[in-house]
Amino acid sequence: MPSKRELLAGLAFFALAAGALVLFRRPFDFVGWAGLAGCVAFVVLACYGLVKPGTRVGRREIDDPATPELPWTIGDAPLEDIPIGDPSPDELRIFETTIAALEAVGGLQRGEIDACSLWRAAQRLDPGRAIGVYEAVSSFAALHDDGHPRIGRLIFVPAHTEYDALLLAEITACTLASLGHAVQPRDITVTLPPDGNQGTARVAFPIEGCTRTVSCEYLWKYPPADLIPALRRFGRPEDPRDLVCADPGDQTLLYAAIRSGSLMELNHRLPAADDIFHEA
Repeated sequence: MPSKRELLAGLAFFALAAGALVLFRRPFDFVGWAGLAGCVAFVVLACYGLVKPGTRVGRREIDDPATPELPWTIGDAPLEDIPIGDPSPDELRIFETTIAALEAVGGLQRGEIDACSLWRAAQRLDPGRAIGVYEAVSSFAALHDDGHPRIGRLIFVPAHTEYDALLLAEITACTLASLGHAVQPRDITVTLPPDGNQGTARVAFPIEGCTRTVSCEYLWKYPPADLIPALRRFGRPEDPRDLVCADPGDQTLLYAAIRSGSLMELNHRLPAADDIFHEA
């Protein structure tokens, strides 16, 4: 089964091909109509593959008051184990290097995650896919979706899903937990724009006995780009943290609360030509 990235590439190609046919091949003969029909059929099938049931966000009960979790973003239940072979030495090295980089800057606890678990999560997400550093980073989200509890100080933010007040509350709670605050989604009040419109949303939550409020841009299908940056100022002075973000693909943004001032070290430790993590 093609990956989301391959579907998007194919969709873009055939949409452009259909446009070129309409512009340069009119009036259509039989070959022109057949080509246009094929392009449109692929675009429709690709769109269905991107939004088909199974990619919507599910909900889970959160039992630990100190460690709220985000909803699953791939399916409604953990995937069954399937025979996927063994990782190569190069794949293990990439996973181990990625884990060590996040441990060094305080994004993960030492020994919390092992390379083989990440590799299995990546294979269940997209069997047979070549593993590079971007795939290694996205495998943390795959492991979380597969039912793994809280993973260090990482925050998983789904894209291209149905956004609502509950999802915004869960993202807020998880972000505050990564900064060291024991806030639950049920403690958070999200006020969306009236009449189901897009626009400015208000998010209120308690910290140390006081109610704090931030505003963010509410969109139906996309995560609010300004919510997590607005939460940065609620870090704990005794444990200063920087919120950084990576977009490894597979429709999940990965944020991490790392030791203050360690972003350059994190990117330097990752085996990539360009910086993967950026300030949130």
